[in-house]
Amino acid sequence: MDTLDNIVIEESEMPHGRKNEYLLVFLLAFVGYLASVDSMLLMPLINEVIKTFHVSAIESTFLVSSYSVMAFLAGILSAGIMDKFDRKNLLIYTFIGFIIGTALCGFAYNFYLFILYRGIAGVFGGIIGGVITSIISDLIPYDRRATAISIISLSFAVAAITGIPFGLSLASVYDIQMPFKVLAVISGLTLFALIVWIPPVNEHLKNIESKKIQFSYAKQVFKDTNQLYALLLAFLLVFGHQVVITFIVPYFENNIGFDKHLKSLMYAVGGIATVIASPIIGKICDKKGNLPSFIILLLLSFIPIWVSTNIKEVNLYLAFGICILFFVFAAGRIIPAYTIMTGATTPEKRGGFMSMRSAFLELGSGVAALVCGLVVSITPEGKVENFNHVGYISIISGIICIFIALRIKVVSNQ
Repeated sequence: MDTLDNIVIEESEMPHGRKNEYLLVFLLAFVGYLASVDSMLLMPLINEVIKTFHVSAIESTFLVSSYSVMAFLAGILSAGIMDKFDRKNLLIYTFIGFIIGTALCGFAYNFYLFILYRGIAGVFGGIIGGVITSIISDLIPYDRRATAISIISLSFAVAAITGIPFGLSLASVYDIQMPFKVLAVISGLTLFALIVWIPPVNEHLKNIESKKIQFSYAKQVFKDTNQLYALLLAFLLVFGHQVVITFIVPYFENNIGFDKHLKSLMYAVGGIATVIASPIIGKICDKKGNLPSFIILLLLSFIPIWVSTNIKEVNLYLAFGICILFFVFAAGRIIPAYTIMTGATTPEKRGGFMSMRSAFLELGSGVAALVCGLVVSITPEGKVENFNHVGYISIISGIICIFIALRIKVVSNQ
């Protein structure tokens, strides 16, 4: 049976009097795609950032981490309101803020202004993922949710295939601001589709005792050991990935000899492999169980992480083989992990928890960029040094993830 046939959104009425579950899933995936392109766009442009603004390696990571740090703060502060409103309205207003922040980045020709505008984009972009996951979690039962999340998670891979190479091309022809201008225009057009096609998502409001906004919501989450474990898993999972990915392009380009065209192809090849593998992985997770699938995929991901951070010179075919494994296993382990996280809380608290989860994902990304900037150095000749150290850090964080995942209890199958 086709993967999508397993997705049955329990929504009796969709716009225009018909069920549009396929359109809904892919529209939400496209929103995730736009947010993914925006969040990862600067990582393969680290070399260009250093050269354009004449900054050091550690200073360049401030630009990358500003988005993540602000997304973390926004996720923490917004957690108390995420379950108080219709999730469709939350998505629309958050997406509007994201468009504004991204558009501002398109006109940031000063390094410090760029940091400020990336922070503004991060405030809204960091919340989008939590709202999308909450909508999917509300509409799709737990036993089929990994399949749906695998499709949503494809947004990251598709961003690598199309968005990143396209952004790199625009940056090379124009400047590093141009990709953000184009992204803002596309996002503006997508906003109208969200308004028209996304149905109200407000069933969770029936079980809420009080609609009073609780800005102390984070304290409640931290008191729940189960949710705290899920948040720590989110943090360490993305930290282990981003600590490698932050400087992988400069390493492949400066140390191994990839040219600018090959780094675009590297993202594209890895992304295509992930698009093919993710729905299969999602289906396997639904059948075999999310926890055992997560552990196996996490252990397998250590292989390309170690190889990619320790190679000194390599031929093109081996390099792309490593790249494919890195992308597939990195994205693959996220599918069961995210599904486990969605079951760590009840539906009436899911929106706030997902906002917190997105916050910790962004915090992991921001901390990873800063740690990578502190560990890695770039010589006057442009060579990246100590890159193998971030590989070891990534593997250690992955091992800790296994012990944390074993402690998370699924308290809701809805």
